[in-house]
Amino acid sequence: MISSERSPVLNEAEAVTSAVSELGESPLWDPAGVLYWVDIPGQRLHSVTPSGSGVSVELDARVSAVELGTGDELLAVTERGLARLDPRSGRTTPIIELPLEPGARMNDAAIDPRGRCWAGSATHDDSRIGALFCVAGRSVAVPVRGLGMSNGLDWSPDGLVLYHVDTAAGEVSQWRYRPATGEVSGRRVLRHVPANVGLPDGLTVDAEGCLWVAIWGTGQVWRLDPGSGERISTVDVPAACPTSCAFGGEHLDRLYVTSAQWDGDGGLLYRADVGVRGLPPRRFVEGF
Repeated sequence: MISSERSPVLNEAEAVTSAVSELGESPLWDPAGVLYWVDIPGQRLHSVTPSGSGVSVELDARVSAVELGTGDELLAVTERGLARLDPRSGRTTPIIELPLEPGARMNDAAIDPRGRCWAGSATHDDSRIGALFCVAGRSVAVPVRGLGMSNGLDWSPDGLVLYHVDTAAGEVSQWRYRPATGEVSGRRVLRHVPANVGLPDGLTVDAEGCLWVAIWGTGQVWRLDPGSGERISTVDVPAACPTSCAFGGEHLDRLYVTSAQWDGDGGLLYRADVGVRGLPPRRFVEGF
């Protein structure tokens, strides 16, 4: 264990651009030198360079997450599946539709160490019909069912542990992961966040194996110990509802945080220097 739950080290985040999102999500560092994120209800793809030069593009579909795709294209998670996304024009080209339960919609996603896309679905009621889909090329498996609102996903640096957030349950869970097959087993709740404290949302894993989880309603991102789930440190965000986080910059040493507008507050992209590096972003292998 690195530190104590009772004495987290505080870091401060600051706004990066003036681009405002109603619901900013899915920060993604492209090694070409740009940070992408989406405004889901606003159907816009935002981007910014480390120097602060930003561009916003209107999307032709509702996109809840983006990942690296083939060449200059991004992989987009749409309401019912996956699509290719041209970041210059905002045009999407469907790849595959996923077998969602009626009333569910797609939400967050991440790419595993072998290039599969793991994407989760969500509901806004108590039906718990959400699921995790594992997409290898055009092949779809459904390893996990019974979720409320599937959110953040990432893997340990060695690829042997999958981390996942179910926001509706307030849980950050972990599974043993087999990179060769994409199989999961041995689920364990690493951290439960009481609803009166906040809601766990997006997450990322750093090069030391610790988790960074955006906590909606607290104005904070928590760094969690991967063994105990205890909070090691905290990033204070000047927005009540941070939604997700990702490492970016040339050395992957800056934590970028997206947020939602709430009571006239937030909706910006923020950045913090946290003294640790992230893991390189992974690319979807469409011809798996």
